[in-house]
Amino acid sequence: MTLTFLDLYNTAASQEWSVYDNDVTSNADMEDSLIIDLNKAVTEILYSYPFSFRERTHVIMTLPNLNSYSLPQGVIMQDKNGNPLIKICGRKLHLIKNPSELEEKSGIPEGFYIKGSKIVFYPAPAEKFIVTIDYVSLAIGEDKNGQDIFSLQDKDDTISVPEHLETIFKQAVISRTMLKSISSESDENYSAYKKQSELSYRQLVKYSKGVMADKSVKI
Repeated sequence: MTLTFLDLYNTAASQEWSVYDNDVTSNADMEDSLIIDLNKAVTEILYSYPFSFRERTHVIMTLPNLNSYSLPQGVIMQDKNGNPLIKICGRKLHLIKNPSELEEKSGIPEGFYIKGSKIVFYPAPAEKFIVTIDYVSLAIGEDKNGQDIFSLQDKDDTISVPEHLETIFKQAVISRTMLKSISSESDENYSAYKKQSELSYRQLVKYSKGVMADKSVKI
């Protein structure tokens, strides 16, 4: 099973409060307001916790005398001591705090610094090396061509969630979408959706950790 944007949309639209059609088949039939609420719910849930299924490794093959490369689209992970998980040939690189004081030279990179959307290695690589960057992706899914996406727009867009978590994730998204669409907390449906939203979120965090993990969840 693959969780698609169309599936999320029609499920949300079929809730008893909804004023939207729940049998849409094309992008043209989707209502902008529901698209916005669904996107808010998805990003809030995925960005609220460092889910392991969002972890990726970005690989850079350096070129001789070229020291600047594009960063991955995400948050660089750290080890237990707070050091960025950036390695060259398996060895960790250290963060350079005062890059303006560096003298030009080439060799095997020992450190790095961030400049805008680029990572800069020092010394500049003298030859080809493999650098790996472990990071938590900001992408929420993929389009039909397998490219990363950061918002849901097309009916065929899919959510990057493991299959065994799709049902729980879907429940969390739908109930949180309901809360955003109900204008008043006094509405008779609000408290029920709030309870379902919190329960589904706790289950998502709990079961994303694996069977050997601590089962306590704090949000």
